[in-house]
Amino acid sequence: MLSEQTLSFACAVERQMHTSLIELDDLTSQLADAVSRQDQVSVRLFLSMRQEEIDRMLGYKAALRRHCAELPAQDGARLRLLLTGKPGDEPPDKVQALLKQVNTNRNLLEKICRADQSVSRRFGGSASFYAGKDD
Repeated sequence: MLSEQTLSFACAVERQMHTSLIELDDLTSQLADAVSRQDQVSVRLFLSMRQEEIDRMLGYKAALRRHCAELPAQDGARLRLLLTGKPGDEPPDKVQALLKQVNTNRNLLEKICRADQSVSRRFGGSASFYAGKDD
């Protein structure tokens, strides 16, 4: 079983990721507005600001990977499983907060990805990263 300290650390990092995801969602909405207005200066600004949040998120992900690697192999595997949203063999009441945060983050990230795809297709047209890809 994972220690309370390990679960608390993972939950805290997931909450930090959630804060970044909220900011990323807001910036994506503002980017969509800038694209609609055809305001190239604002588009560049929001793309830059979004990249900063994405970089911050990558740092959080790296911290979780490092933490998993520092744990004994079995505990690291258990934590990696929890971070995918699956309880594994951990008592559900012990990991409920972490699983809830992981799933909340995943849902918000999926929403952001859909919005990003829409903005990219409007802005880039046939040159969009998503051009020719199924929805």
